[in-house]
Amino acid sequence: MPARKQGYDAIPVNDDANENSPQPSSSSSNLLGNAQDPTTWDKIKHFEYKRFIKAHLGYILCFLVIVALLIGFLIALLLPGDYSDLPLPNRNYIKAPVKAGIPESALQEGLAKCEAIQRPRPTNKPNTGRKNPRAPANVESVLLKNAVVWDGEGRVLEDVDILLQDGIIAKVEHDISAASAVKVIDVGGHVVSPGIVDMHSHLGVYPWPTLSGSMEVNEYSSPLTPFVRSLDAFSPSDKAIRIVASGGVTTALVLPGSANLMGGEAFVFKLRSVPTTSNEDMLAQAGIDESVDTKWRWMKMACGENPKNVYGKNGRMPMTRMGEAYLFRQRLDDARALMNAQNDWCIAAQDIDINHPDTRLESRFPEELKLESLVALLRGDVLLNIHCYETHDIEAMIRHSLEFNFTISAFHHALDAYMIPDIIKRARNNITIATFADHWGYKKEAFQASPYSPKILYEAGLPVALKSDHPVLNSQHLVFEAAKSSHYGLPRQEAFKAVTSTPAKAIGLGHRIGSLKVGYDADVVIWDREPLALGAAPLQVFIDGVPLFDERPITPVVDKKSNVNVAESTVDLTSVASKKSVLISNVGRVMLGSQVDTDGPAQVLIHDGKIVCAAQDCTSGVASIAFTDAEPLAHVDVQGGYIIPGLIVVGSKLGLTEIPSERSTGDGIVKPSSSHDPKDIVQAIDGLKLGTRHLEEAYKGGVLTAISSPVSQNVVVGISAAFKTGADSILSDGALLAANVALHLQIGDNVKSDSFPTVSSQLSFIRQILTENLGKDNYFGKAASGEIPTIVSVNNKDEIASVILLKQQAVPKAKIAIMGGAESHLVARHLAEADIPVILRPALCTPERFDSVHCLTGAPIDNGTAAHVLHQHGVKIGLGVSDDGLARNLAWDAGWLSATSPDTDRAITEADAIRFVTSNLQDIFGLTGGGATTKNVEEFVVWSGNPLELHSRPLLFHSKNTGMQIAA
Repeated sequence: MPARKQGYDAIPVNDDANENSPQPSSSSSNLLGNAQDPTTWDKIKHFEYKRFIKAHLGYILCFLVIVALLIGFLIALLLPGDYSDLPLPNRNYIKAPVKAGIPESALQEGLAKCEAIQRPRPTNKPNTGRKNPRAPANVESVLLKNAVVWDGEGRVLEDVDILLQDGIIAKVEHDISAASAVKVIDVGGHVVSPGIVDMHSHLGVYPWPTLSGSMEVNEYSSPLTPFVRSLDAFSPSDKAIRIVASGGVTTALVLPGSANLMGGEAFVFKLRSVPTTSNEDMLAQAGIDESVDTKWRWMKMACGENPKNVYGKNGRMPMTRMGEAYLFRQRLDDARALMNAQNDWCIAAQDIDINHPDTRLESRFPEELKLESLVALLRGDVLLNIHCYETHDIEAMIRHSLEFNFTISAFHHALDAYMIPDIIKRARNNITIATFADHWGYKKEAFQASPYSPKILYEAGLPVALKSDHPVLNSQHLVFEAAKSSHYGLPRQEAFKAVTSTPAKAIGLGHRIGSLKVGYDADVVIWDREPLALGAAPLQVFIDGVPLFDERPITPVVDKKSNVNVAESTVDLTSVASKKSVLISNVGRVMLGSQVDTDGPAQVLIHDGKIVCAAQDCTSGVASIAFTDAEPLAHVDVQGGYIIPGLIVVGSKLGLTEIPSERSTGDGIVKPSSSHDPKDIVQAIDGLKLGTRHLEEAYKGGVLTAISSPVSQNVVVGISAAFKTGADSILSDGALLAANVALHLQIGDNVKSDSFPTVSSQLSFIRQILTENLGKDNYFGKAASGEIPTIVSVNNKDEIASVILLKQQAVPKAKIAIMGGAESHLVARHLAEADIPVILRPALCTPERFDSVHCLTGAPIDNGTAAHVLHQHGVKIGLGVSDDGLARNLAWDAGWLSATSPDTDRAITEADAIRFVTSNLQDIFGLTGGGATTKNVEEFVVWSGNPLELHSRPLLFHSKNTGMQIAA
């Protein structure tokens, strides 16, 4: 074993390198520099090439690249510029890579699409010789004799005949002779009109009754769904279709909902069932000749609160109107790019087809299903309907339309449109405003609305249509929307056009529906009275010449007095303002409570804030009073106006909620609780806020008193309060009539919760809280003993029956009344025997919910409504309000029931109707001042005419504290 190296010798060395390296001389003279210098050869021979290359590799590579480039450049200079003379291989043998072209069939298919989008659209024009492809082959010809025609275009024709033949209006003229095969109907001077056109409905996609399994109105998966179609969800079996048709509505544009920015495609349906039960066969355009008529398409978009609330609350875009605008523009830009690609393809394909028939395009005609309907919009093939309310929303959509070059057929709802007619006119076309007559206040963007909007828009030259948004408003009563707009100043025939020819034109079908003219579809309505009269209903409805309802005898019109709006009153009311001693003369009728009903011309004498005389002549009463210079007797002639008590509104949330969608504007909502402690009962008085716009509007409508209960999801709603609608606060003199009026309870499906999962558990709880508190001094005990009324909100007949049994078996002394009562007519006899009044809320029900499927919807389907049946059985009736914004229409609600009384057995007189909204409610809620005599009547309203008719309005309000006040 060799010895271990020590010191420097221990450092490892490369022995091979040492052996090959030159060895230094051991001579001492080399160290001193005296040896001979190495030659050039020696330097080359011993140069360290490896080390040099390693150290300078980068430079070497750069040098080589430069040299190569120089060499290439020099070679290029020496090459010839023309290769044509050079010998090259035959090109036919070179297989260059090519892309596969589309087949000839695909090219021709694409060219056909190009031709279709480039083909001029036919102009839809009325044609007296046209055929109706929807008409059944065996449809019977009908001659309507002695009609007054409202033609839907503003004209009224007296004493004319109308021939319906092959689903078409064949003749409109005097003295038409009938062939033997023609059925003749003498309409006896009744108005005959075109069918009503509803251009905003959700029939068939929001069916009655509302069930989760059949709810189809919104595709919530995305805010942008222009590709979905209402046709694919429309149910021909919707119970509402026949009900709506019974109101004279013959055609409806069925739109997707407004949750999405781009909701999808809409379709126009005729409301006549077909033997095939096919929704396609119900389409208004079914079977048309597209070479003659344009086959329009329709689309729904929406802006404003709905889309940003639906998606924003889930953290999705849009959360703001800024986000809405971006998403609109982004998707429209996508559609525009696709449209441009299609146009480019068509140019190339048509050039190839003509000039290069052997050439093939690489790609097919560009299409994308999700953008197809938007491209059609940009090409002008789609009539766009946009849900927008506020001014800046409307302006934004007009801005988008100008940027992307599309037209807007109609703005829907558009409750603020009356503020900006000039902005709307910036659009390329004359946009129709499809609005409500007076539906307002349910959310912020609906809060600034005015019932004078249709009149203002009409005067600004904008087309005005009225629509239902069914089931938001029951489309059955769409003609009532026209009547209300007439009340607020829209000329009568313009109001009627707003539900006939104007919407028909807006949906592109004005050449065949919406007017009663020769060549138009035989969609015709025979009315029981003038269409704009309160309670007007069809005697018969024809669609495509087919009668929809059982034929009934038609009584000739005897009094042809037109229900024309009266002129604004010329009475100088300022002379009686704030006066407490007033003689009112030329009164048409005085109805004050159950025992004061005087026909006019009458006089009413008020002294010191009280009525002292209501008679044909109050001269002796005037002579018996010593008037002073400080308070002289003022006088006013009301020219046939009526005097009735101030109306009372119940069932509303007036004073507790101002804008339902805005929590900050209301008292809040009581949550479900199974507490038995009476101390937990909520009282409305604690949450009242007066001086609100909703209360102001109700006051303008003659509603002087409100009884409101808490807003609640609980079985025990709480204790209601009664107050004056015109008061500024509950501290104002006379503002609060009663702080604790009644105990309010509610049962039914809409009250189910974790605390009360079943209706039976709700009834059990009510039985417990009432029986266990009998004789006790608390609200439950007072309700059980009848010291305060118990108001139970319920609609279903069986649940009402359970309430009747509850009273009979558990709390016989309780003063129970039913609120709601949609099916109460089915137990009317039992309600009368149990002395249980019914407050119908609303006055006219619908079968919208499953617990109301037996609702009576009135003529021509039903012989009256629940009110008529209840009244026939002697049940005390009151009317409630389910929409706070419509509280101002309470007099019309009562008038409707009187006007539509079907026969003498169920007749509701004008006096009965007035009591439904005045003294009956006082009796049901136990309020004082029933008005049995003139001496205890301190509050009343002077109307310009009969308050139960549409042309009347309040002129003066009277109370003991304020005297006479002029209505706004």
